Amino acid sequence: MWNRWTFTTLGAALLLTTAAVPALNHRLQAAAARRRTTVTQAPGTVTVSNCSVKLIHEVILSAERPGILGSLDVVEGDHVAEGRLLAKIKDDVPQATLAIASKEAESDVDIRFSEKAFDVARVEWEKAEEANRRQKNTVPEVEVRRAKLASDKAQLEIEKARHIHDVNVLKRDEAEVQVKTCRIEAPFDGFVTKVYLSRGAPVRQGDPVVELLDISRLKIEGFVPLSQSIRLNPGLPVKIEVSVKLDGNERNVLGEVDGTLKFVDRRVNTADNKVRIWAEVRNPADWLRAGLQAEMRITLPEPDKGPE
Repeated sequence: MWNRWTFTTLGAALLLTTAAVPALNHRLQAAAARRRTTVTQAPGTVTVSNCSVKLIHEVILSAERPGILGSLDVVEGDHVAEGRLLAKIKDDVPQATLAIASKEAESDVDIRFSEKAFDVARVEWEKAEEANRRQKNTVPEVEVRRAKLASDKAQLEIEKARHIHDVNVLKRDEAEVQVKTCRIEAPFDGFVTKVYLSRGAPVRQGDPVVELLDISRLKIEGFVPLSQSIRLNPGLPVKIEVSVKLDGNERNVLGEVDGTLKFVDRRVNTADNKVRIWAEVRNPADWLRAGLQAEMRITLPEPDKGPE
């Protein structure tokens, strides 16, 4: 008979299954890529087919603080340089806070006043001491002690004023950081592929604003058998032939590009004894696209001949 416990159990099982689907799809895709990869070896080279062209740097830039999106200076398709301002949250309040903090940090009036007050208090104490040296008990001992205490207190007031000034400088620096959190800047040279919000939209902390891709450098990823991966090391030259399937099963070659092997995984997939590798290539003409298929030819180092 159906009861509350039964529905709760079924709901929990459904949630677990739903949460596991993306991870399962990722594993299935990776396994399919390994199965498609074929590797051939000729003297001096290893050829890896069915490699994938992938991005090295891609990021979704988010807001660091809540507020209203005051400016949005890019559109999809823009090429931007590192450090360029992409968007900004309204910063009237942080700017006003920074102005106040800057004024307080610039002022050293309290330090100068404390130094002058100390000079006066020290002179009064020294005069009292000198009077008693000339004529004993000219100034009562308790008055001398009070003068000494006032001098010490004035000296400590200098330290306190300097401490407050240092804290004000730090508060100014903090206010500058708060202003910077309103800015969304490009962390690298890249291509704007998606803009999530419009100017004037409310923004919560962590909300995505702009998606940025670095298309100047890409990686070509494939899988090789463990027996061949042993001969591969980062730094080996590679030649990449990029192709695309246009009609039916026939692939058309788009072009070739040189690169460098950058990564040889230290883990082995136990299902098929294959190792993931990838090479980095430059993309100066921007003709390479993530998602394309490629063939990678790796030039092997010449074997050591040993002593003759």
